[in-house]
Amino acid sequence: MTFRRILPRLPSKSLMRFKCVRKSWYTVINNPTFVENHLSNSMHNKLSTCVLFSRFVQSDTNPSEKELAFSFLYLRNDYDDTENNVNFVVEDINFPLSSGQYIALEVIESPYIIGHCHGIICLNDSSGNLFLCNPAIKEIKLLPKSGLPDWWGCAVGIGYDPKSKDYKVSRIASYRAEVYGDGLILFPPRVEIYTFSTDSWREIKNNSLVTEAAVLFPDYFQMYFQGICYWVGYEQPKQYGFYDDEEQKPMVILFDTGDEIFHYILFPDSFYMYEEGSSYAYEMSYIMYTDLRIILWNGSIALFGFNRFSVFPDSYGVWVLDGFDGAKGSWTKHLTFEPLGGIKRVLEFWKTDEILMVTEHGDIVSYNLETEKLKDLPINIPSEFETIMYANSLVPITRGNKLEGVDIQF
Repeated sequence: MTFRRILPRLPSKSLMRFKCVRKSWYTVINNPTFVENHLSNSMHNKLSTCVLFSRFVQSDTNPSEKELAFSFLYLRNDYDDTENNVNFVVEDINFPLSSGQYIALEVIESPYIIGHCHGIICLNDSSGNLFLCNPAIKEIKLLPKSGLPDWWGCAVGIGYDPKSKDYKVSRIASYRAEVYGDGLILFPPRVEIYTFSTDSWREIKNNSLVTEAAVLFPDYFQMYFQGICYWVGYEQPKQYGFYDDEEQKPMVILFDTGDEIFHYILFPDSFYMYEEGSSYAYEMSYIMYTDLRIILWNGSIALFGFNRFSVFPDSYGVWVLDGFDGAKGSWTKHLTFEPLGGIKRVLEFWKTDEILMVTEHGDIVSYNLETEKLKDLPINIPSEFETIMYANSLVPITRGNKLEGVDIQF
């Protein structure tokens, strides 16, 4: 295997050090084609899976400062242990908040992850600031202020546009509502797009989020996959009563990063309970289903949720989206399994049949759906943390990073 074929298979941490060896290595590693090849190898790595944990910790050097801390958990995919253990490696990365060329990091207040794409994480804080961060290469950046109002709240997503070969952050803002009689009139949301290459926001038309009688609003960003951003969202009548939250119809809302058009698809029928004489469904996703999320399941889009009212008490379910063409599609239920005693929360699917969970004592375990056995990871984590499935990448965020001539097909 030649040197140029070995390099894209190395971890980002090693490649960042190799940049300092010689100018020719720096040029090769910064080349957009090399960045794309390295990302592809990372995302299609069959030997290991990377899960990223984020948290805030006190600085070791200055007790009055905090550090944004990340931990990479690398899980060995082909490891089989009769003792029911999991082969793993943990790597910790800290960001000192008092330094940084591109951002006054001390302005971050209680950051949390609101989306990720190709190793780039989008963070939001309690002050409404948006940040981009690639922890693998220790880059972080404060985005310019959006020009849109933020009346009730906003939804944010991040994805890659395969047409312009650029990364985009979308911000959908609840515009406003006005009192009308015994209820409210809801104005359509407004949509703004930030592109990495221009480092600026621009407003786009929101026609695809508005119907004659209702408004569609993305709520919780879930994932990016093959040119599409996915949210769990809802449809809300434009005119409704003060206490008519049951008229919100939950759904999956999609955004095509290339065409910059929104689409939607309803959840499986079992997610809805219709009231006789009403054209709207009760909003059931927060009542009947918790831990509701969109995941990648064997290369397909799937829905994962916790059903409190199923035939099997307190059971989880996975539905796969079949034949979706931007307008129509169907859901097929693939499995149901019951939660385990002593499990506090489900984290991530890291293989088709393996799920990371956290116990009541803060320990991480992996549950195999086929064998119904728990595998231990001797890791204890803080109570406040977030996890995502992470693609270790070299994609930059602190300069224009339009990948000219590169066609990323994932």
